[in-house]
Amino acid sequence: MKIDRRGLLTGGALLGLAAAAPAEAAKPAAAARPASPGVALKNVAVYVPGYYPEHALANGKPVANNRRFNRNLADTNGLQKMLTRIGFDGSIRQTLLPVAAHDVEVAPDRSIGVLCSMDGRNHTAFDPDTLEMVALAPSFSEGWNGGGHAVFLDGGRTVVMSERAPTAVYHGKPEAHYGRLTIRDPGTLKIVDSHSTYGIDPHDIRLTSDGKYIVAANYGSTVSAKTGAHTVPRTVVEASITVVELSSGKLVDKRKTGRGRIELRHVAAGNLDRIFAIQALYGSDREEARNHVGDDVAYEADLTTEAGQNYMPVATLKYDARAKSLGKMGDRAANRLMRHGLSIRYDERHDQVLASYPSSHQLMIFDGATGAVVDRHDTRTFGMRFPCGITLLPDGKHYAVTGHWENLFVFERGSHRLVRELCRYPLFFGHSHITSA
Repeated sequence: MKIDRRGLLTGGALLGLAAAAPAEAAKPAAAARPASPGVALKNVAVYVPGYYPEHALANGKPVANNRRFNRNLADTNGLQKMLTRIGFDGSIRQTLLPVAAHDVEVAPDRSIGVLCSMDGRNHTAFDPDTLEMVALAPSFSEGWNGGGHAVFLDGGRTVVMSERAPTAVYHGKPEAHYGRLTIRDPGTLKIVDSHSTYGIDPHDIRLTSDGKYIVAANYGSTVSAKTGAHTVPRTVVEASITVVELSSGKLVDKRKTGRGRIELRHVAAGNLDRIFAIQALYGSDREEARNHVGDDVAYEADLTTEAGQNYMPVATLKYDARAKSLGKMGDRAANRLMRHGLSIRYDERHDQVLASYPSSHQLMIFDGATGAVVDRHDTRTFGMRFPCGITLLPDGKHYAVTGHWENLFVFERGSHRLVRELCRYPLFFGHSHITSA
């Protein structure tokens, strides 16, 4: 008897099977294997930082004690984060690098990659194929720390990194806290030039489609005068989107997006009329409890944040720097799900924006012209929790999304159909952002 899978799941085929006589002999199921990616993807790899390698084992021992993983860690004071390379040819390569890892970027020609520091002293460069460390270099100046993100220019001949000024209490002068864009040789990470970001605590940076401008997301928050540390909620002096001309370092446009509690963290950009920015809002444990009053079954704490730092709903923004127009994306129902907005990417071919909200397990797709939601997935229905990284794959047809701790799912651009046969299921032990090359 032939069993229809859809009927089996609804129970109908079970009744038919029970009535069948004689019963057919059961055959062992073939092991599920990822399909061949085809010519367009066979040489493509996705790169994922790993925040918590202390939870990782290999060959029966911690990766920190495994020479295959720790070969790049000599004389680095114990700092170590993982980097995973997931090839669509089925290969997986991993290593440890001495950097407070956040974003990873690879040059378009695959000549070099950078693993960017966030609130740490050093950045690293690596070989995209072997993952061997190529260079280790400090942030802009003494007391400065990495802002967490980078972009490649000139096909990979230049890399630009965001940098954060030394932590200091606010005394009424925003410019004293402005970060910088360091322009570096990617092979050595030597700084060859730098520009101000014209914003406080810069983080994500993106190159506009015409290659003329860097768009920066500036947190805008400063530390408490009492403790010298950030508070919950954050003390936001001046969150902002800034647009810097690469050739001159001049500020072309600045849009202040908030004061008080709401930071600005991540951006995507096409041209100057297509800038999209993710905001973030921390709340107390009591506020977090109110977000879950309707949950009648047990749930776990948010794995993507620390105890006491709870992500509240706050709208993602669309900004047109030409018209000086700023607006919220999505409707009120979507805004309630915009908790811990993380990765955001602009698909220029379809004029759509892809964004992940791990605290609510949401992947949202917006119309680039209007900011309206055109599609939305609760990724738990696919088997992925806490979606974080998003990257547009080089074949121009697909994009990948990674769960915070594990799993890489592939979707078709435009239709946002899950392409299950291209999905991969590795562990990478916590991350925020990914890239592909």
